[in-house]
Amino acid sequence: MSKEIDKLNEEIQKEMDLDRRKKVLAEKKLDLEEKRVDISFDNLVKTKENNEKSESITFGKIPGDEIEKLIKDNDDYLEAAKNPMPFINSEFDNMVPFFRKNLILILSQTGGGKSTTVCSIVDALIRKKDPITGRPYRVLVLTNEESETDVFNRLCCHIKGWTYTNHNRFTDEQRSEFSKYIKIFTQNGNVTVIGDTYRGVSGWTTTVQGIRRIFASLIKNNDNYQAVILDYYQNVTISSDQPELNQYQVQDILSNEFDRVKNVYPGAIVVMAQCDKLSGPDDTKPYNVRIKGAKKIATKCTFICELIPEYELHRSTWEVHKSRFTDSIGKKIITGFKNGRYVPYTIQFQKEAAKMVERNLEKRKEQELSITEETKEDTQEN
Repeated sequence: MSKEIDKLNEEIQKEMDLDRRKKVLAEKKLDLEEKRVDISFDNLVKTKENNEKSESITFGKIPGDEIEKLIKDNDDYLEAAKNPMPFINSEFDNMVPFFRKNLILILSQTGGGKSTTVCSIVDALIRKKDPITGRPYRVLVLTNEESETDVFNRLCCHIKGWTYTNHNRFTDEQRSEFSKYIKIFTQNGNVTVIGDTYRGVSGWTTTVQGIRRIFASLIKNNDNYQAVILDYYQNVTISSDQPELNQYQVQDILSNEFDRVKNVYPGAIVVMAQCDKLSGPDDTKPYNVRIKGAKKIATKCTFICELIPEYELHRSTWEVHKSRFTDSIGKKIITGFKNGRYVPYTIQFQKEAAKMVERNLEKRKEQELSITEETKEDTQEN
């Protein structure tokens, strides 16, 4: 009898648990539906407000205060264009429109040097002062690829000429330098890094709403960075307001957001992104087809450059695919690669690189010969 009662109680408990789970699920569904309704209602209100405002707008004479605003915005823009920021090194002078109202896309294959490029851009900026303000350039890095400390440590290694690999081999001296440079980078607000979880809040750099909130805060507080860098595009895959959207839909929204912000925020925006490399000399796929994720970003950018690493030659080729404000479409920039940095591809560097290539070939031959000799010995022994 007691077994039957226990079994009955067990079944009753299961039913109660099932009812509880159904209730929780129903509440979650209701909460999600309410959020969707709120978003739809907010969009409806905004549309209604825009429609009402548009009814009072005429397309004739522009009011004087609006004319003055147009003139000031144009003067500020032209002054920035006259004094573009340094981009990586002198090889890029007059090639990259690195000033406000520009959305710059840097493409590369997986492991092709995007993080190194971010460090190179930051390093080039913090070494110079803005000729317009007379103050050091400020850079904001939005990362969803690495932690905040990884970005700072990598930047320190970039400046020092250290390789940022084998983290277990860093010396006490290097660790001390990491701590010192974090203070140097952050104490004056010249280099700020925001990860996906920042000051206890998550979703800053993997959700489109997080990116939107960051720019809204910057604009509201008049917090002007000369450059904002996102590393990287394909990791923004979530809409916290509309979780049912897939990554392509999210990245379409993100592309529109960048297109809007670039025209109102007084700093250049740089987006790092992955693309598939060409399979060979006969592969003619255009760059916009090879971008991973949503392709709309290509239509919104003012400048697009593909970074193609050539490891064995110790150099990289940068192919310009699009440039709205410079005469550089179709041109290629070659940089040397030394001690983790992109350096000018001078005759002297080419001579040094040729020696390194020759030494590597000799080492490879020695290794191949060593393997061949070992194989012969094994055969003779057998």
